[in-house]
Amino acid sequence: MRTTNILIILLIATGLWSCNAMQDRQFETTESGLEYVFHVETGGEKAPLESILSMEMVYSVDDSILFDSREAGMPMYLQLIESEFPGDIYEAFAMMAEGDSASFRVDAQDFFLRTAGMMEMPPFIEPGSLITFDVSLNKAMDEEGFAREQERLMEVQMQEDLARAEAEEGLMLAYLEEHHITIQPMESGLYYVEREAGEGPTVETGDLVAVHYEGRLLDGTVFDSSYEREEPLEFTVGHGQVISGWDEGIGMMREGGKATLVIPSYLAYGDRGAGQLIPPFSTLVFDVEVVEIR
Repeated sequence: MRTTNILIILLIATGLWSCNAMQDRQFETTESGLEYVFHVETGGEKAPLESILSMEMVYSVDDSILFDSREAGMPMYLQLIESEFPGDIYEAFAMMAEGDSASFRVDAQDFFLRTAGMMEMPPFIEPGSLITFDVSLNKAMDEEGFAREQERLMEVQMQEDLARAEAEEGLMLAYLEEHHITIQPMESGLYYVEREAGEGPTVETGDLVAVHYEGRLLDGTVFDSSYEREEPLEFTVGHGQVISGWDEGIGMMREGGKATLVIPSYLAYGDRGAGQLIPPFSTLVFDVEVVEIR
């Protein structure tokens, strides 16, 4: 379960921002050259080799954070393997026991080229830099313990998803009331509010259509607009090229028609959400206009 390469991908994708938490620390040095300082040391048994570690980790270069596992909202996991060379990050993890919190410094070139297996150094890392790892070790588990931990986390996630789904329904009903939308939903749960009927042909499954739209969250936040881009979206209706709420809603319109679609999350992006702007379990509101059937 080695995850170093995954961490590197996240590192590069996350970007850099200033951090002052690295200052004024009194590091000690092991015989191998690994620099370390413990903030919390329980005195417990050290994590055994091959155990799966549950931890929180932040690492940085020159006071700029490269990766922060806490942003995911859950612990990160990796397997503790034998140290690959003196002073590497696995030697650091092996120094820790459950409940410990510590900071470690390792040579950036060794980490990227030897531990992470990259072909060359990232361009934003200066030669001779040290990477500082701030680590809190929650648990050290065997495979059976890890399986139980995953089951527990899945149960927690299911309960959270259920609560968010129930909250979504309440928010959607409040939105409909506030905006005086009294029509009944379609059998699927889609709310289709016709604004202008349109005088062109009816959209059929398989038609290539050009659609102008503005997409909003229930709180009014606009997350996408073809009007701003001054270019309508083209797609083939009924072929799964768009969210299912769109396939159904646009399929009810005529060329030149305008409508508002209130789309529950299960007809949109569900429990995944989409990008940074659409959270999981988000009901979406689209003002749509069928510009042309091509």
